[in-house]
Amino acid sequence: MTAEQALKEQWGININTISDFWVDPEKLSVIQDLMFSGINVMLTGDPGTGKTELTKRLAQAHKLPFHRVNVGAIRTPRDWFGHWEFIGGQTVFVQSEFVNAIQRPGMIALDEFNRVTPDIHNSIYTILDHNREVYIEETKQFITVHPQCIFVATENRGRSHTGTFMEDTAVEDRFETIKLELPPVEIMAQLLERVYRASEEQALLLARITHKLNSLYHEESLSRPTGFRPAIAATALIKRGQPLNTALKYTFVNRFSPEGGVDSEQTTVLQVIQAYLK
Repeated sequence: MTAEQALKEQWGININTISDFWVDPEKLSVIQDLMFSGINVMLTGDPGTGKTELTKRLAQAHKLPFHRVNVGAIRTPRDWFGHWEFIGGQTVFVQSEFVNAIQRPGMIALDEFNRVTPDIHNSIYTILDHNREVYIEETKQFITVHPQCIFVATENRGRSHTGTFMEDTAVEDRFETIKLELPPVEIMAQLLERVYRASEEQALLLARITHKLNSLYHEESLSRPTGFRPAIAATALIKRGQPLNTALKYTFVNRFSPEGGVDSEQTTVLQVIQAYLK
């Protein structure tokens, strides 16, 4: 069986779980149903909730070719399609890998989609809507999106993301939005223990601290959310022989501002840590 035949055979069959990764089962099912129905998906959620990682894991699970676009690096609307380059004594247009990728089966991850001004999105409107094609002026050709090309975008939203931009309604209408969240405390602890080799006690401690700090962010008591990454980094430091308090200081406490002394965010984080260490 060829790779193309294998892809056709498994196309549209949902998976129920992803190894060593957690996403709400209902959301996982809905995301796949949207993907295989030709509907673009927008993954949102706090940093560290696994948005980009989920796109890669889904592509791997379904054996889909994967192409990630760092949207924040797109500087002009035409950058989606390629660039002019001086080659062999003449200026030629070099077509982007994005254009090549959309003509093949696979998943296109549009990462950090709101890290650019809305006008950057204009050039791909017809790619993302029911037309699923685009005219490239530089090459004088229409490019049609492959029927089995899936678009999944990711965004960080919220008050802590100053480098992002409001989206045009036309962009929002081209995606169905799914918000990802941290795993529940018990599941997060299990992942830290199984995947990152934290001890059972330390894994539960790190999971509880993470959830408490993240809840304080949503209550607007802290200026930034706390995703999965600090707990992973703390586990790595502990495994290297650093004391628990040192690991927590450099991965959790130092993420926050010391301004304000006893009323600072760092003080708040330290109080949370001390409460769970008792």
